[in-house]
Amino acid sequence: MRSSNPILNSERLTKSRHAAKAMTIGGTIGKTIIALILLIATAGYSFYLTATGTLNSKVFIGCLIVAFIIGLVTSFSPRIAPITTPIYAAVEGILIGNISAVYEATYGMIVLQAVLLTIAIIAGTLICYATGLVKVTHRFRSIVFGLTIGVFIFYLLTMVLQLFHVPIPYIHQSGPIGIFVSLAILVIASLNLFLDFDLITTSVRQGAPKEFEWYCAFGLLVTVIWVYIEALRFLSRLRD
Repeated sequence: MRSSNPILNSERLTKSRHAAKAMTIGGTIGKTIIALILLIATAGYSFYLTATGTLNSKVFIGCLIVAFIIGLVTSFSPRIAPITTPIYAAVEGILIGNISAVYEATYGMIVLQAVLLTIAIIAGTLICYATGLVKVTHRFRSIVFGLTIGVFIFYLLTMVLQLFHVPIPYIHQSGPIGIFVSLAILVIASLNLFLDFDLITTSVRQGAPKEFEWYCAFGLLVTVIWVYIEALRFLSRLRD
């Protein structure tokens, strides 16, 4: 069983399930809250620096590289998640704050709308999962995984085409097609939350080790950030 979020992998979570101290739902929630607080704190500071024009572009690029390296290392070495997760949250906060400030300067009040939409999506998916309205079956997991891989291939192809200055009409523009593509990606990002919730509860039942609370918090953070970014893109296209 695998999650479409590469950070959350059930095989890694169950290898050490006989550890002396097992992870708990409460512990995972606590670690996630800590990571989110760090993310919000650095995002707020970065937002202020960007809005005042004092954030160095080299800092942004450096944080982007560091975040990528930390994400890659943690995905293959989950035992270091207690160290890397807080660092990742702080670094991602700088990136998120910068991106948010740019969108806010262009559209006005869009950040608040994106935050509220992200919270609503998290709450909605959690309620649907907890009440059993949405069941994470093997088929559901496979579909979401396939869709997620498709999105990342789409991102990659878009980046390559942009490097060669090849225009992509409609998809990255305002209008019905652009809005539909943005909404579809937002929905796919949101569906990953179901897989994250399911993998966490499954890991708790299987007695995964205590340090995987940080690992799962890291995975959730990755998904939440993705949902927020896609929410910004979707709302911006609606506003154009």
